[in-house]
Amino acid sequence: MQDMATVFNTFPVLETERCTLRAVTPDDAPAIFHIWNDARVTRYIGRPPMVSMDEALKRVDVFRTTFEEQTGVCWAIDHGGQVVGTFVFWNLEKEHFRAEIGYVLAPEWWGKGLMIEVARAALRFGFTDMGLHRIEAQVDPENAASRRVVEKLGFVQEGHFRDYYYDPVEARFTGNAVFALLKPSWLRRTEADAGGLRGVPPEAEF
Repeated sequence: MQDMATVFNTFPVLETERCTLRAVTPDDAPAIFHIWNDARVTRYIGRPPMVSMDEALKRVDVFRTTFEEQTGVCWAIDHGGQVVGTFVFWNLEKEHFRAEIGYVLAPEWWGKGLMIEVARAALRFGFTDMGLHRIEAQVDPENAASRRVVEKLGFVQEGHFRDYYYDPVEARFTGNAVFALLKPSWLRRTEADAGGLRGVPPEAEF
């Protein structure tokens, strides 16, 4: 199996048709705040919207230390010099060659197929450069948009846990739908599509 440690020698920069996936820097804090200050973005994350720039700076620092400690990779989604979201591999378990994905996108960019485009590049990196065998996604069952994203990417739902998390913002318990994509399935899908998931319908939330 591939030595995953080599991935963390230099931060990986990925290019897609419309975006650059790069490291998050302190200069991105205003954009991070703009995204996480929106209740539509944080609705299914179980935390309140950001209320200060200090929170954004702390989030940037978490992104940085995640890579330095080799526990994940956190990318800024840069569209023409503007950060419009983030995509992360986290909960990385090197010994089992698996990780979990997470993503947020500014609402003004919803419905443009941007997250599918970004995710395809990140998944390719995860399965090839990182040598992952299994990539997971945890989705609030009420988050229909996020569910569509992972299903379009080929993830398969493996479980549905009722009242799995407590959301302190809405003071309610939420479920947790667990999705996974395995490398063999991704390879078959990529080969069959001869280029992946192009032509995402414009009605896609992300």
